[in-house]
Amino acid sequence: MSRESEFLTRWHEDKAAYMTWGRVISSAVQEHLATLIAPIACDYFLKTAIVPRIKDDHKLVEKAFHRKKNYTDPYADITDKVGIRFVVLLGSDTRLVETALRSIKGWTFSKDRDYEEEQKGNPLKFDYAALHFVVRPNEQEEHDGVLIPAGTPCEVQIKTLLQHAYSELTHDTIYKPQVEATHSMQRDAAKAMALLEATNDYFEKVACDVNSALSAVREMTTQLSSVYRDIVGFDPKPTIIEGWLLEAYEPLMSSDTVNEVKRFLALYPFIPDRIRAHVRQHNPIFNQPSILLVYLLVSRSLRKAISAWPLTAKEMEPLLNDLGESIN
Repeated sequence: MSRESEFLTRWHEDKAAYMTWGRVISSAVQEHLATLIAPIACDYFLKTAIVPRIKDDHKLVEKAFHRKKNYTDPYADITDKVGIRFVVLLGSDTRLVETALRSIKGWTFSKDRDYEEEQKGNPLKFDYAALHFVVRPNEQEEHDGVLIPAGTPCEVQIKTLLQHAYSELTHDTIYKPQVEATHSMQRDAAKAMALLEATNDYFEKVACDVNSALSAVREMTTQLSSVYRDIVGFDPKPTIIEGWLLEAYEPLMSSDTVNEVKRFLALYPFIPDRIRAHVRQHNPIFNQPSILLVYLLVSRSLRKAISAWPLTAKEMEPLLNDLGESIN
């Protein structure tokens, strides 16, 4: 049996373990990331689906035995037999994914590439940029009936959407041997990367300005979420409706709004029961933390509350009925 055949035989025996390990990493990182980015959902924050990718047999054999790089132990030395990409919008977002990854216990992390560190070492060079980790379990694990041996490697790439676009464009030209990169290709690729870095800087500036403008609104959501959780007993699920409600009722709020909401709920102790009932009926409006604010404002001034309501009159009617009022 040739060395290539022996290599592939072993690979086919281990492939299920590698794929399962990739799924474990994908799930665990997203679970930890969710706590860092809440109330933003992971499927919004992450710009592509997180699907482990197993290296193709042909490409794996080619990399192991037919590249210029000589491996002492090809099977052990090739660490990207399975890989995962976490693609985000901004460079600063990549650090949140890295934090989530590093917060997981029982794994070993080796950083293969860190574009920020590479830029510090060579600030005039514009090259492929991303965070690359090799992640391994410290001990043997079992998931879905599949044993994952200790030390099984998975390559984890963390990159921005712009970096992802660049790597997709240049994958088979600038950094792979299938096509010989000309001087013009390399020059254009460097210019593209320089443009992408500049674009990311502008994106970061816009994001900073937006976050600054929304800081008060987000703080209100955070505070109302805490009250909602304590009083209603459910985790709130703010969506775009939360933004609509806070934008509509911001002129009616004061610096003491959260305490006013608490005092209102103390006077109307049946409101949490009504909210729970609406949530069980799958009405998303009552999953919003700011619904507590709307109840307060309806009790104060029905006319102003109805006038400012940003949704349809029919959607407000259940809330009004809870307080013995009606849109009419």
